[in-house]
Amino acid sequence: MTAGVPFGVIGSVKRSLLAALLLLSAVPAGALADPVHQHPLGQQSPTVQGALGVIHFENSGSPRAQPAFIRGLLLLHSFEYPAARREFLKAESLDPSFAMAVWGEALTYNHTLWNEQDTAAARAALAKLGATPDERVARGKTAREREYLRSVENLYGPGEKAERDAAYSAALCDLARRYPKDLDARSLYALSLLGLSPKRDIRTYMRAAAEVEGVYEIDKFHPGALHYMIHAYDDPVHAPLGLRAARLYAKVAPGASHAQHMTSHIFFALGLWDDAIAANEASVRVAAEQGEHAYHSLLWLEYAYLQEDKRAAAEALVQSLTHDVASGPTLENRLRAAFARATWLVETRGAPDPDAMQIVDSSGITSIGYFAVHDFARGLASIAHGDVAAARAALEQLHARIDSAHVVPSGENWFNSLSESDLAQARSLATALEGAIEFAGGNHASGIARVQEAISATALMEFEYGPPWSAKPFDELLGELLLADGQQVEAAAAFQRVLATYPKRRLSLEGLAATRAAH
Repeated sequence: MTAGVPFGVIGSVKRSLLAALLLLSAVPAGALADPVHQHPLGQQSPTVQGALGVIHFENSGSPRAQPAFIRGLLLLHSFEYPAARREFLKAESLDPSFAMAVWGEALTYNHTLWNEQDTAAARAALAKLGATPDERVARGKTAREREYLRSVENLYGPGEKAERDAAYSAALCDLARRYPKDLDARSLYALSLLGLSPKRDIRTYMRAAAEVEGVYEIDKFHPGALHYMIHAYDDPVHAPLGLRAARLYAKVAPGASHAQHMTSHIFFALGLWDDAIAANEASVRVAAEQGEHAYHSLLWLEYAYLQEDKRAAAEALVQSLTHDVASGPTLENRLRAAFARATWLVETRGAPDPDAMQIVDSSGITSIGYFAVHDFARGLASIAHGDVAAARAALEQLHARIDSAHVVPSGENWFNSLSESDLAQARSLATALEGAIEFAGGNHASGIARVQEAISATALMEFEYGPPWSAKPFDELLGELLLADGQQVEAAAAFQRVLATYPKRRLSLEGLAATRAAH
């Protein structure tokens, strides 16, 4: 990247998320698409309203406890965990002997795909059924209910989390095979399989896909099956298979903000930006109507807007986060603000404003990922503006962040955890930024080599659906450096690699076009 390539920054006007949504609704018809964990969403409203789908789950609870229990299970299928917990607790209060309501409550503390588990809270919930696993399991009034209770005992029993997850999945497998008409058992089994594969092993994901495909054949509107089918297929190779579920899930569960967002996993993997915008606009709107912030969806919406170069709409979202941090800083909104600013810096290529270059306060937060990406983006933006000294300062900040970080195992939320993989990603960001700085200083060969080193270091990293985890894909940075160095063929290959992972990404498409124009 040469010093003449500009990067943009966000405006300083502070606007709440609700005001941002009102701004979007005021845009003339046709200017916008029709109307969002881990990685993961923040806490959802405990009073989620609206339809969530239909399921049929036989159980021994009293008739008056059924509406709350079924709604809890529907919310659980859509990852609206606090709201689901409220419903299960209501079912328990209406029927104190309802052991399956406690089962549901315990499951709300396990966020399978977000790598979050509040083990202590789940065990405390189960203790309401008895002092020992055998006592608790015996509270089930049918053989099937006892199997459900046994499975959750495996999930929260002794041992390391990976071992408990595997035992839980095995128990659900037995349950699903014994009761093939229990579509919730089969769906939850598929979800448990996805949770066994943090590195996205394709064989495990296809086993999960096969299970929910079987549910889909029986009930095409089962919300759990639709949700987990999307997760199983949300990569560019398999995304066409998930398009059926993506077209249905939001309609089946319009009351769940996460359901509205979830469909965009497939739309991102296919580069369907109008659909992705509509999905995440709906997600943000549903959450706002319930008094919540769908920050995860907001970041996806910002990225989708910028793929169509809709800067005003994206800027309103970034500014809403700036406003939230200023008026009520939390662990989550500070993390999200850092990433929103990084995305803006990379994608806009030059809307000058100082806010996006300002470091977000990271005090008291264990996770460094989004902050590290912001350091990286600030460094690239400084190089683009010809300020190599500022780029070096950003690199120093990034190194200091890495040096002061320490590994903390995953727990009840992702904000206060940090893995070795997270640290490795942050180090690769530093390596790539070092390469860009060397290139800007005239050392083209060594700069390119450093970026290639960062690419190699992350080659086996799990595929990240959605916005690029690094804001700027390393291969895209490499392509821009190679293009500036006159290596058009090599640059084109780098841009094509990006597009294989992130279909229809605007900057890589522009880079590829530039390589052809340079011939």
